[in-house]
Amino acid sequence: MQQDVSLERLLRALTLLIVAGALAPAAPPNVVVFLVDDLGWKDLGCQGSPVFETPHADRLAADGVRMTNAYAACPVCSPTRAALMTGRTPARVGLTGHITAILRHRYPERGRIVPPDDRMFLALEETTVAEALGEAGYVSASMGKWHLGSDAYWPTRQGFDVNVAGHTHGSPTTYWFPYLDPAKEWNPRIDNLDGGRPGEYLTDRLTDEALAFIEENQRKPFFLYLTHYAVHTPLEAPAALTAKYRRKPAVAASGVDPVYAAMVEKTDDSLGRVLAKLDELGLADNTLVVFTSDNGGLMSATDNRPLRAGKGFLYEGGIRVPLIFKWPGRLEAGTESSIAAISHDLYPTILEAAGAQGPRDRPLDGESLLGWLEGKTAPPDKRELYWYYPHYSPQAQQPGAALLQGRWKLIEHYDPPAAELYDLEADPGETRDLADAQPARRDAMLERLHARIAESGAIPHRPNPAYQPQ
Repeated sequence: MQQDVSLERLLRALTLLIVAGALAPAAPPNVVVFLVDDLGWKDLGCQGSPVFETPHADRLAADGVRMTNAYAACPVCSPTRAALMTGRTPARVGLTGHITAILRHRYPERGRIVPPDDRMFLALEETTVAEALGEAGYVSASMGKWHLGSDAYWPTRQGFDVNVAGHTHGSPTTYWFPYLDPAKEWNPRIDNLDGGRPGEYLTDRLTDEALAFIEENQRKPFFLYLTHYAVHTPLEAPAALTAKYRRKPAVAASGVDPVYAAMVEKTDDSLGRVLAKLDELGLADNTLVVFTSDNGGLMSATDNRPLRAGKGFLYEGGIRVPLIFKWPGRLEAGTESSIAAISHDLYPTILEAAGAQGPRDRPLDGESLLGWLEGKTAPPDKRELYWYYPHYSPQAQQPGAALLQGRWKLIEHYDPPAAELYDLEADPGETRDLADAQPARRDAMLERLHARIAESGAIPHRPNPAYQPQ
């Protein structure tokens, strides 16, 4: 009889434990944002390229959701990174051009406009994704490129617990240890990267640091912002890997730089190592992984066709980017989504996934993609996105703005003044300007674009009083 009572108590206790476990809230997911610098929209095997060998990105897409209609917030780096960090458009945060004092006033003397007097930093008053996640108990690390201001605005001043190699400049002086070139006076070294060994390659080093962070923090929710300097210039890669791409006929046919192709493969290797570490530690099933780029591909290094132009331009080649999400059990593996998405959507998406709160004292421009990706809410028939880029970039020297409404895209050029209209569904390569054929649509979209920029409180550009027509 006593044995039966003991057995009954044991069964009751086990039942209570099972019920308690079922009712207990799920552990918040780890978050890994894998950001590649200057990676073009087509520079992955899963994006349709016959040139690049990217098995790990391709696996990520097979295990997750690949966005086929994703955009960077700007055709150059710093504004996109500010948008990702804050969930707000570059226009709203007052950072619309890439941060460099050297090029800031390079062109106004001969241009029609004077670009905005941008802040050249991400204001500390902004609530970054790291700060919001920190309030929810996350530990966070920024590994690699930062490019959101001088040392007063580096990652550890913006909510990150760890900063490795994130400093004022947006490119390394070299990808090889000791990452130093005194001849480049404006950017001789990476200020926040100590140690290393002869023969070390920067992409590998940043990956080593990322794996160590994951190991150290595997028992708590973490946010890893692995933001590679690759595949930005200078174009440097291991000689053997570069030689492999020099021998590849598809590379020669495409015009892609073989060194660039080797850099893409090395960056994909980094992704593979991160995914393998998550698998090894049993963390993969509770980790949201996001893979993307900060702007379109550099035209001198890669082939963005069928998209038009590349980095620095408001055409599709300058702003269309890869975007892949993986979250086992929450997002259906091997699916594609044509929902229009943009860099500042990542902020609310990550916060919703983590159960974290965003700022209540300022508006967000991004929208969480989670409900749409999970199929819990219906996506809008068409999304409206806009870009304000009133700068003479080194690549394009075409200041302007753009508006996307569903299939229709308007580009307004400031120098010389012009407006172009494209039907992206019928003409993704933007080869047929319909502005004159559809003046009513053109003018309505111009009015809406101006309203969006004004509403954002953007720091405005202005006419150049010294401009002299040729």
